[in-house]
Amino acid sequence: MTHSGFNVPNILHARLSYDSMIERTNFHTTEEICQMLGTSISRNGMRGLTEAFVQLTRDGSLRSGDRLPSIRQLADYLGVSPTTVAASWSHLAQLGLLSSHGRRGSFVAETMRLAPTRARWHFYEDPQSYSLDFASGVPDPQLLPSPVASIVSLGNSAISSYLDPPVYPPLGETLAQLVPDRLTESDFDLTVVDGALDAIDRVLAVGLSCHKAIILEEPNFPALYDLVESHGLEIRTVAVDDQGMTTTGLRTELAKGDVSAVLLQPRSQNPTGASLTRQRALEIAAILDNYPDVMVLEDDHSGLLSTEPLWTMAETLGTRVIYILSFSKSHGPDLRLAALYANRDLVADLNRRRTLGPSWSSKLLQATLHQMLIDTQIQDLTLVAQRAYAQRREVVADLFQVKATGSGINVWVDAADALNLLLQLTHKHIRVAPGANFYASVPTTAHQFRFTLSEPAQDFGIAINEVASAIAEMPKTTSYR
Repeated sequence: MTHSGFNVPNILHARLSYDSMIERTNFHTTEEICQMLGTSISRNGMRGLTEAFVQLTRDGSLRSGDRLPSIRQLADYLGVSPTTVAASWSHLAQLGLLSSHGRRGSFVAETMRLAPTRARWHFYEDPQSYSLDFASGVPDPQLLPSPVASIVSLGNSAISSYLDPPVYPPLGETLAQLVPDRLTESDFDLTVVDGALDAIDRVLAVGLSCHKAIILEEPNFPALYDLVESHGLEIRTVAVDDQGMTTTGLRTELAKGDVSAVLLQPRSQNPTGASLTRQRALEIAAILDNYPDVMVLEDDHSGLLSTEPLWTMAETLGTRVIYILSFSKSHGPDLRLAALYANRDLVADLNRRRTLGPSWSSKLLQATLHQMLIDTQIQDLTLVAQRAYAQRREVVADLFQVKATGSGINVWVDAADALNLLLQLTHKHIRVAPGANFYASVPTTAHQFRFTLSEPAQDFGIAINEVASAIAEMPKTTSYR
C-alpha cells in the first residue's frame, strides 16, 4: 500500500455510517458530482482526479453521504480509462475519504476532524521565568562532540546532486556495523531522515491505514501522543515497567481490535529510562504472533548514548518491525539525523514521498555524521558521556531519594513527596517537567516529574548544587498541598 504523492491532511479521519447517510435528503446527483470533478481537475491521470476529490471534500463541495458515480460513468464523462478512476477510488478508500458499499455503490465518507484533546508538548518556554532548566530533555552541550573538525575533513566528498541516492553510501556501510545483523539482511532497507520524530511522522503518513489505533507506552514522550493524534489515529496506552512495555496491558489493548501498530522505545525510555529486556521482547513478540497485521515501531532515540543492549523484535518478527536509530542524543540534536530500517517496499514508499518535499536529508550532514562515527576520539567521548550521565543519575536519584534505575538523559522521579518537591523547585525558579504531561489522559495522581540530567546553559555540577540547596530549604512540617 502506498499513500505517496498527495497532500492529504492526516488529521482528516473518515468513516461511513450508512444509516446516518440515508437521513440526509440534499445529496448531490451523480451528474453534479461528475461536473464538479471535471471542472476541478488540474492535472492528468489518477493523481489529478484524487487531488480534485480531496479538494472538493475539504471545501465542502462534496459532502458526507454523497453517492459517487460508477467507475464506468465517471470514466466516460471525463474521457479517461476506467483503470484511472478505479485506481483513484482505491487510493481514496485507503485514505478513508471514500467508502464502498457493494451494490449500493461508493459514497463520500462521513468525516470529522479530530484535534488533540490538549497540547501536551510545549518546546519553547520563556527563559526569564526560571533560573535553571531541568525540563528540556536535551543532552548536555558539554558532553556532545563538536562536528567542526569532521566537517573540515570532508573536502568535496559530500557534494551531492539530485540524482544521488537518499543515503550517503559510506554512512550506510558504517551504520550496518552498528545495528543488529537482522536489520541489514536483504528484506530490509535503510533510509535516513531528519530525526526520530520525523521518521515516525513519515511512517504514520505512508505506512499505516486510517481508522486504526496505535498502542503506546505510558508514561511517554508527550510529542508522540500529539503526533499520533495529528494523524487522526486513536491512542491506546499500555503501562511500562523497568523491563519495558507490560504484556498484560498489551494483550488487553490488542484484543480490542483495529490496531495498526505498537510504538515502543527499546532503550532509555522517555521519561522512565527503562530498557526492553530480552525476555520481555520475546514475550511481546510471542503475543504479536497472534496479530500478523500489527506493525512494530522501535524508537531507539537515545541510540549510542544508551548503556543498555538493544533487543530488536526484528529478530523474531522480521520485516513487521520498523527500527529507528537517532543520533540526536549522542552526536547532536542539530544534525537532525536518524536511520530508519524497514521492509524494502515501505522504504521505497518513504523515499518516493520525500521526492515531493525535501527529497533527502542533507548529504553534507550525513557525511559529517559518518566522519564522527568512525572517529576514535569521538567514540571515546561518547563513552565519557555515557559514564557522566550514569554518575549524574546516581546523584539525582540520591537527591530525590528514588531508585537509580534506567539509563539515558532523564530521571523519572516517582515518589509520594514529588508534588511538594516540584512546588519547591518552582518556587526557587527551577524548572522540571511535571509528570502529568507524560500521560495520554490526565493522571489521578501528581507524584511524578521528569528531571533531565543536564542544564543547557550551566555546568551541571554547579546547577545540581543549587537544586540541593533548594531541597534543603523545603519546609519540614508543612505541606505545599
